Amino acid sequence: MNPNMPTPPRWAQWLLTRLHPDDTLEEVEGDLQELYTYWYQRSGKRQATLRYLLNVLSVLPPLVRRRKREKSPYVPSSLSPDMIKNYLKIAWRNLSRHKVSSLINLSGLTLGVTACLVIYLITSFELSFDTFHPDGERIYRVVGNIRMGKTTETKPVGFIPRAAPQAIRAEVPGIETVAAFHNMHSDVIIPAEHQEPRHFKAGELGADRAQIIIADPGYFDIFRYEWLAGSPQTSLSEPYKVVLSEQKARTYFGDMPLESMLGREVIYRDSIRTIVSGIVKTWNHNTDFAFTDFISAATIRASALKREINLDEWNDIWSASQTFVKLATGTTPAQVEARFAVFANKHFGPNRGTGDFWLVPALQPLSDVHFNEQYQDNYTRKAHLPTLYALMGVAVFILLIAAINFINLSTAQSVQRTQEIGIRKVLGSNRQSIIAQFMSETLLLTIVAVLLALLLTQPVLSAFEQFIPKGVALDVFNPRIMLFLLALLVMTTVLAGLYPSWVLAAYQPAQTLKGQRVPVGHRHDSLRKGLIVFQFTVSLVFIIGMLVIGRQLTYIRDKDLGFSTDAIVLINTPDLEKSKVLAQKIRQLTGVERVARQWSPPMSEGYMLTRIKYRGTTEIETEASAKVGDEHFVPLYELKLVAGRNIMPTDTLRELLINQTYARVLGFKQPAEAVGKLLHFNGNDYPVAGVVADFHEESLRSPIKSTFIAYIPGLSRDMAVKLATSGQRLSEAKVTLAAIEKAWQQVFPDEEFAYTFLDDSIAKLYEKEQKTAQLVNTATAIAILISCMGLFGLATFTTQQRTREIGVRKVLGASVASLVALLSLDLIKLVVAAIVTASPIAWYMTNRWLQDFAYKVDVEWWVGVLAGLLATGIALLTVSFQSVKAALMNPVKSLRSE
Repeated sequence: MNPNMPTPPRWAQWLLTRLHPDDTLEEVEGDLQELYTYWYQRSGKRQATLRYLLNVLSVLPPLVRRRKREKSPYVPSSLSPDMIKNYLKIAWRNLSRHKVSSLINLSGLTLGVTACLVIYLITSFELSFDTFHPDGERIYRVVGNIRMGKTTETKPVGFIPRAAPQAIRAEVPGIETVAAFHNMHSDVIIPAEHQEPRHFKAGELGADRAQIIIADPGYFDIFRYEWLAGSPQTSLSEPYKVVLSEQKARTYFGDMPLESMLGREVIYRDSIRTIVSGIVKTWNHNTDFAFTDFISAATIRASALKREINLDEWNDIWSASQTFVKLATGTTPAQVEARFAVFANKHFGPNRGTGDFWLVPALQPLSDVHFNEQYQDNYTRKAHLPTLYALMGVAVFILLIAAINFINLSTAQSVQRTQEIGIRKVLGSNRQSIIAQFMSETLLLTIVAVLLALLLTQPVLSAFEQFIPKGVALDVFNPRIMLFLLALLVMTTVLAGLYPSWVLAAYQPAQTLKGQRVPVGHRHDSLRKGLIVFQFTVSLVFIIGMLVIGRQLTYIRDKDLGFSTDAIVLINTPDLEKSKVLAQKIRQLTGVERVARQWSPPMSEGYMLTRIKYRGTTEIETEASAKVGDEHFVPLYELKLVAGRNIMPTDTLRELLINQTYARVLGFKQPAEAVGKLLHFNGNDYPVAGVVADFHEESLRSPIKSTFIAYIPGLSRDMAVKLATSGQRLSEAKVTLAAIEKAWQQVFPDEEFAYTFLDDSIAKLYEKEQKTAQLVNTATAIAILISCMGLFGLATFTTQQRTREIGVRKVLGASVASLVALLSLDLIKLVVAAIVTASPIAWYMTNRWLQDFAYKVDVEWWVGVLAGLLATGIALLTVSFQSVKAALMNPVKSLRSE
């Protein structure tokens, strides 16, 4: 400072330095000093001091009012339409200027949004089942826990004895309505005047949705319908009445008025002649109760159905018979279940006529019916709730990985935009307007990503059609989907754009406009590395999951099941007596090695449990699985006899075969000791003819149980055909199948021929695991792809930033290999950190998944190592192109300006 320059009073300067903000103090102090000198020279010291003091007070916001500014012609706010238009225009220019990073960000966000949208469609579809019923929170299915024999072990079941609903209605207080229904599988005949009756085939049992039920009148009090004809009070009150859904009524009777359909005849099972008494509107919501024909429950006792459905039976349960209740207002499930315990003591046990059969009823909420696989039935399609939660997690992680790409690339490239930010601030932009500018770039990119995701969603749904439930579809104009897309747009924009915008807006113009290089900062660099570690941690968890699930499925595919599955055809027949004729015809065909009549193959989705007693030194009553087959059953499936002999040809039940597990349960140390012993089954004693080696009758999720094989003629309606494949070509097997079809048409001319291969039937048992594997494989591919795209963009930018350093190193004698190693070293450190983080997480999650299997692989240490090597290799392959390119560059180009 010039010593001759006049200086303001010290107390005024002290006041300014104490109370004025530091960021502009130096600038204001200098301006006031110049003004004081001017006033001093023109008006004297006293006038200059007064003016200086007034100006000091005017720039102290806490002490004085701000001066009114002159009104400008037009100053737009940072969120005015003109400014928003300007933001988007500049955003488009910036995105166009940085094409590589924009394309990487757009691809990642598009994949992330597409995954989120597809998974939202699936999960919202599954979670919407039966959420529309009035008073749904008061509707429960009556399930139970059963105990059979002397054991104390109980098993959950989704049904109760057929006599129980009427007793519950009379004895258990707190229940407003009780309604039982029974699934029925039947062809339908519609008589017509002056023409042939119309026939409607029953759907495939287990494949098509159940449509026909025999229902109590209370069914329509629990599940509400809109009645188009008839009355809910009277339509099911008498025998031989049926209520139809509008859609089924149109199928049966065409376009005649609905009222005219009342009184028309519908015939089930060829002999149950019912009269249409009501028509209800078909539900247009997702439901497991998609029934279309409701036959009155009074028809059971009045028809031949009473021989099939025993409404007085207490000591057995059937999955086709279901009971639902609506609790009274104010009654809790706990109160009713406490009363159920008293009910069970009254009706079950040796002194109640049910022997060792014991069942305690329980309540299952309606909202749980679609998801709980413990309680099986004949009409619901179960959705696996943990899988839905896993899908949601996958969607979140994929979107996070895409957002991390955006954050990393944006913060890394921020040093290239410092001068732009400095100029904006000098010209009057505040921090909020700068953040709005950069957020608009993220918004624009996200909007394009959402639009591309809408175009990709339907092809993705089609590509994965076999893994996606029927009914999942994209309806862009659905309000819920529009709201989800809007929320996804906002969330993605904020998640990906807020932090980079905040970092960019924080740069100081004083540094950026002096040409100084603004360091990104250790804090931002550490964050970027942390985000990369997170990306690869997620990818490694998916990779380890993919490897473990793949090993388990390979184990399932290769494991010896204890029987042969090669070239075995399963055929279900509609008639017991005619099936004998068909079996004899098929045995005479060339290309057929053996035919067995059976109830089901050794391994199937359905199985039959029964109680058997062994009266040895002590009486042992056990629950055993029954396999029904004739003398050809064991040799056809190549079951191994370890003691005794096969059952002899017979026309009635005479003897049994048991498996090794059953022999051990009965107390025999050697299988041969069981041969000749008597087992009490179905009221009679039968000798054990032989013992077969253990075989799997359920999926590998369940352990091998006590099992016996017997020929029960009344249950041996279906058959297995072993094709002679030795030396045969595929075309010859097709000729054999055509000959079997011809034999079928001779015996069942009005029935469609259908068959399945045993291999395909067993594969269906692992359909859920196959879907899980496909999900994990797809998620792994997407996660790796997005991570590698971000890594490639980051490597491109990093090599650009270090071009001069690489040039100097080359001039000093560094080799290409050493430079590539230098550029890759940081990446290797991050991948190693990700391996250390991901391994325990993946080990825990895969072990939890494997707990569902009784027979499984171990999660060994080398799986994590292999996953780490794969991730490292993929990462190095991603960055190697840029690393090698930078290492091979001529140093003269990078150092010519130095």
